[in-house]
Order: sequence, then C-alpha cells, then structure tokens
Amino acid sequence: MKSRAPDLWLLLPALVAAVLSAPGLGLGYIWDDFYFLTSHEAGSHLVPDPHATFYRPIPLGLYFPMLRNIAAGSPWLAHALNLTALLCVVTLLTLLASKLRGRRAGLVAGLWFACYGQLPTLVSWVSASQDLFAMLFLIAAFYLRHRGWCLPALVAATAALLCKETALAAFPVLVLWDHLLGRPARSPILQWVGYSLVFVLWAIVHPGIHHLAQGRASAIGYVGVQGAAWALRLGRYLMTLLNLPPWGVSAAWPENRAAYGFAALIVLLAGLYVWDRRRRGSAGETFSLARIARWSALLVIPSLVIPAVLVGYAAPHLTAVAAMGFSVFAGSALATRGKLLTGALLAVFLLLGIASRGAKVLGEEWIATETAMIEASDAARDVRANFQRVLPDLPKESQVVLSMGRIGQGVQMALVDGQALRLWYRDPTLNSVMIRDRRPGAPSERFVRVINGLDVIAIDADSLRIHSAYGAELDLNELDHPVKNYARAVAAGGDTDRAIRIVEQLDRIETGDLNLFNARLIASMLFAAGRRAEADSVLRRTASFPHEMALQAVTMLQADASPSEGLDESAFEAFGLSSKDPAAIRWLMLDLRKNGFMPQSAWFALKLKALAPGDPEAEDVLAAAKRMKIEPRRVPGREGRLAL
Repeated sequence: MKSRAPDLWLLLPALVAAVLSAPGLGLGYIWDDFYFLTSHEAGSHLVPDPHATFYRPIPLGLYFPMLRNIAAGSPWLAHALNLTALLCVVTLLTLLASKLRGRRAGLVAGLWFACYGQLPTLVSWVSASQDLFAMLFLIAAFYLRHRGWCLPALVAATAALLCKETALAAFPVLVLWDHLLGRPARSPILQWVGYSLVFVLWAIVHPGIHHLAQGRASAIGYVGVQGAAWALRLGRYLMTLLNLPPWGVSAAWPENRAAYGFAALIVLLAGLYVWDRRRRGSAGETFSLARIARWSALLVIPSLVIPAVLVGYAAPHLTAVAAMGFSVFAGSALATRGKLLTGALLAVFLLLGIASRGAKVLGEEWIATETAMIEASDAARDVRANFQRVLPDLPKESQVVLSMGRIGQGVQMALVDGQALRLWYRDPTLNSVMIRDRRPGAPSERFVRVINGLDVIAIDADSLRIHSAYGAELDLNELDHPVKNYARAVAAGGDTDRAIRIVEQLDRIETGDLNLFNARLIASMLFAAGRRAEADSVLRRTASFPHEMALQAVTMLQADASPSEGLDESAFEAFGLSSKDPAAIRWLMLDLRKNGFMPQSAWFALKLKALAPGDPEAEDVLAAAKRMKIEPRRVPGREGRLAL
C-alpha cells in the first residue's frame, strides 16, 4: 500500500518568494534599524511610552533585542530571519486559500502573493519585521478562525495588533468570518466581546491613540490625520496593489534584480505546469467567489485606507496586508481558468512586480521604495568605511559632534537617532550628536563633518587641521559655518575662552564682512557669559553692520540655534539690534517662515505676540503652524524616524 505523498506543492509559492527576495539578504542595516538595535534601556518598547507614537512590543521589545545579541554585526542574519517569517506567511496564505476554494486556488493565490512586488522590501528593511510579524499572526488567526479554533485565533489577532496597528483592519473580518462565508456562526459572543475587549484595552494603553483623540501632533510628525492628500496616496496604493508604478514614480527595470526575477518566473511556470498535470480535477470547496470577494474587500479596503489617511508620505510596503486579501481573491478567481491563461497572468504580474522594484521618485517627494532602501544601505556602508578611515579608534565614552551636509539617504537618521557608531565600533558607550545637542564634559570628543559624496572629515577645531576620508584638499572656507556653530556650542557649554580662540583661528584666514561677523560673534559669547566690559571693548573696535545685514546675520544664527537660548539672544545686542524690538522680531519671524524654518518662525511669533498682542502677522504664522501640526521650537528639528 502506497503512502500518501506529502503536499510539497505548498512550498512552491514560498520558493518563488525566496528567489525574488534573495537580493535583500545582502543589504546592510538602514534607517530605523540602527535605532532599534541600539535602544538599550531595560524594558524599552515592552511597555507603552506616553511620548511615543507607536506601541509594538513584539517586534520592537522582543525581536530587536534578540537581534542585538545575535546579529548586531551580521545584517544578513537579520534579513534571513525576516525572510523566514515571510516564507511562513506565504505558506500559510497558500494553505488558507486552499481551505477556502480548493488546492488549485490555494496554489495560485500563494503564487500571486509571492509575485507581489513589495514583498521583497519586507526582507530588505529589517524594521519591516513589524509588518511581517503582523501579517504572520494575522494569517495564522485567519487559518485558526476558519478551522473553528476561535480562542487561539483571538490570541493570534491580539499578537498581530501588538506588532502593527494596521492589523486592526482585520478585526471585522475575523468577527464576521462565518457570516462572510455563509456558514453557521461559531462562538458569536466570543467574537464580538473578545475582539471588542482587545480593541478597547489596546486603545487605552496605546499612546498614539491618545495623541489622535486629543488632537495633538504625534512624536513622529508625519503620523496623524493628513487631510485631502490621503486620496492621492490611496490611489497610489491601489496601483501598487496591481504591481503598477503609481503616479509620481517612474518604473525602471532593476538590472540587479532581473536575474532573480527570471529565475522565479521559471520556477513558477514549471511548478504550475507540473502541478496541473498531476493534480488535474482537484475539487474546490463550497464557498462561492462572491463570498470570497466580500471577504477580500472587507480586508483590503480598510488596510489601504488606514495608512493613506494616517501616514503622511507614501510607503508602498504598507499595502502588504491588503495584498494578502487581494491574492486570495485572485487565486479563487483563477482557480477554474485554464493553465495557459493562469500562467500568463501570473507571469505578467511577476514581471510588473520586478519593474516596480526599480521605481524611482520623479519629484521632490520622498517615497519608501526598494531603490531608496538600496541607496540607504550603500550610503551607510560608505559612511561606515569613511568613519573608520579617519577615526580608526574611538576612546570609550567618546562624544562625536556631527555637522551634516544635505546628503539625505537617512545618514543623519542612522548616525544620530540610530547611534550607528555604537554598532560600527562595537562600543555601546559612544554617543553621536548634532552640534546643537553637544554636551560639555565628555571624556573624549571628536568633531566630524559628513558632506555630499559621503566624505567624512575629522576637524580639529582648535588648530583647524582636517583629515578627509577621501584625502581631498578642502578649502577651509567651506568649513567656516560648521566650525563657527561648533564654537557657539562650546560657548553654550560654558567654555567661552576656548570658543573665542576657535573663532579667532578662523578670523586669521577670513577677510572683510566675515571679520566683522566674527568680532560680533565673539561679542555675543562675551555678553552671554556676563563679560560685558570685554564685549563692549570688542564692539568699540568693530565697524557697524548695516541694519538689514545685521537682521540677516541674526536670523541665520537663530535658524541654526545653539544649545543656549541666552547665547542666541545675546546675538541681538552684539549685532546692534534689540530682542525687545517688535519690528526686528517680525522681520526674523517672516524670514524664517519664507525659508522653511516653520517651527522657529512660530517660536518668534509667540515672542512677537508677547511684545505686540494681537499682531496679525504673528497670528497668521501661528495659525499656519497649527494647520501643519508644527509645534513652535527654538531649535531646528531633525530627520524623524521612519518606523511605520
């Protein structure tokens, strides 16, 4: 008697997904990965933080601490674990669809899902484990719910919600599962009471829900009700669901991904052909396509609307939960079609998915594409190599003070929010800060500027000696602004004499208006230190600034605020202005707004209101800031974290 052959066909969609996702194994850590890997506080992310936007204790409180111990220096292992989770999702989805509409429907649904162009990004970006675990627990909840194991399904759905907020979109599907499929309800009280209770308790403890309920801006500024722009993002997400490049994005064939795509296409077509030959006539179950369509729509629509409404920029990977529902419908619809039509549609969908992976943004808007992830990984690797070239060793407890050019690609996010140096140098005592966040008294300090081209420049501010990773000959005038900002931070920390010596070093190589600026900058440091006689002496030897030039100089200093409000306010007197003059404050406020420094413009609007109550221009600035959900700030903001 022959034993029943194992259902190896279940593994075909997972194999296709593995081939398509394989290139992501070679990427490094990017963006939020660094932050989650270097968060060492005891219990970090396990309990709700009232100042946070998200509450995701399973991936952030459990998974990343595990990665910190086993894969901090091995990104490939973290990517491999993400890939393992993805393959489990694909296999469970294949199994679920087979229970709903038969084995051929399950196979085609699994293949359709595996060909979805955004799945590989969940492997390429380790922080997308939040999405992966939510999907894994959700698909497990669906399967358990269908099999009649209602309590385990509720537990799995709760776990999904503790991985990603978008899992909430699946709760109505789970509650109404029997109704959607037209079968007798199982444990209806458990469904309604259980899922409602989980939602209420989750909403009570979730800090982001509190922010939304109170109309406050989230800790991450792009999260919250976004206004009319959500319709544009929803349209983009609908196109993404079909592997089509949405407007604002150009599809470019990714040469470094094409070989994997064609290999996956061969596996898909060969596997489908062999299965159809051996499994011809495989019977489906009784659930009609119309019922599957309603089930799918109830999952897909909320899963697309929630991120479109609440997330302020396009993140295509957020459509992955919706893709699960759409794939089950697509597999069900194609289950009774011929193998030629089915194979052709799957092949076209896979090829569109490959093309979508090479998508590049056409305008200034930032979109989290796989191309952006590859660029961020390459940039992080280059910056790491350049840091270790100019600073082969860093003493314990070193403070690295950073000045950043407009380099993008998440480099500042990795270095400052993510404290990437702790991973790169394998030293958790290192601390990297922007100039404005410098703290005096560090046992050791290095001053570094990262510029366009990702060159890393170590600067000795006291001697003006520089060391470029690329060995470039740099004009010291290019470092004028960051060195002066560093001197201001030193003065803000109480070492006025050293700060003055740094500016005087620059003064020896600069001429004209820069010398006048330097003298008045030194005077502002002396005023802030309470050394008025010395400051007055400096000003008596210094030519006056034209009024408008003085306003421009002070505005520039306020736009790049130092750690000390007193030091920044002393600049008014040093440049012949008054911080109590409504006209001067109004000029600064409007100039800051015009140049995009809205938080600081709102800060000076509050000052102007105190000096001139009811000032219409101040009211207009504050109203604009409120509409934009921007809080008034004296110091400029920095790149926010991305973890969506």
